[in-house]
Parts: sequence; structure tokens; C-alpha cells
Amino acid sequence: MRKCMATIAAVLAASGASAQVPQLAQKIQTKFGALSVGDDTVLRFRGHHLQPSIKGGYSLNLGRPFRVGESDVVLVTNNGGTACPYLYYFVTLSESGAQATHSFGTCNAVISVKQKDDSILLSMHGYRGPFEPDEERTKALRETHTFVFHDGAVTETAGL
Repeated sequence: MRKCMATIAAVLAASGASAQVPQLAQKIQTKFGALSVGDDTVLRFRGHHLQPSIKGGYSLNLGRPFRVGESDVVLVTNNGGTACPYLYYFVTLSESGAQATHSFGTCNAVISVKQKDDSILLSMHGYRGPFEPDEERTKALRETHTFVFHDGAVTETAGL
């Protein structure tokens, strides 16, 4: 019981401390204009919010642009909270604007990102939150999930 209470207190303290950390403004330049995140953790392209809007939990982090066909594609990481620390989006940038995928991921950090022709492959381990049984958390960490971005959509693919 004491161990459980100590764990809960530590998680609550950590999540409270994380909430106090301000978002650092970020900006990356692409062939088609600037993709940026302001102090309000909202993603913008050429100074305008994407539609639908992408707002980060504690922060949004921008990856380096990939060249896919005639477009630039940026991996955006939404750093959330304890229940799901990481969610991801791919944002395709072109002369006509920006288009984001739906959020995806297992809630774990990325272990590899690589481009293969006109696809981007993202791998990560499974995730179970801190309040889940230890056996489930250990099993999830042994799993590797691969997500493939191709033609503006993300699919999860087994065995890559």
C-alpha cells in the first residue's frame, strides 16, 4: 500500500512539474514556408493555424523536413501527459498549404524514423501507462510497432 501511494505521489508530482514548463517557441523553414509552434502550443504554417487545429499537451516538437515527391513532410510530436506521453502527426507542406494526418502512435517515444522512397517509416515500442499492471507494461515494451506514412495517410504495418 505504501509503495502504491508513493508511486501515485511521484507521478502526480512529476506531472505537475511538467505542466509548469513553458513551451519554447519553435520554427523550421521548409521549401514552402515556415512551420512554427508558439508559446500557446498551437501549430502554424505561414503564421496561420492548421485546420483542424493541432494543439500540444505540454509541447509540440518539430522534426526535420523530409522531401516526398514535390512536398515537404514534417513529423510533429505532441508531448502529452502521463496517460499518453507521445502522439504523432505528419504534416505535408506544399505551395497550396499544409495538411496533417490524424494523430497516431502507441504513446511511446520513437526509436527510429527513416525514409524509404516516397514513404516514411516510424518505429516505437508499445506502451502501457504507469497505473497498468507490471506484466502488461513489460509486454508492451517488448512489442515493436511500425507506422508508415504514404500518400498523405498513416497505417500501422506489422513485420517491417
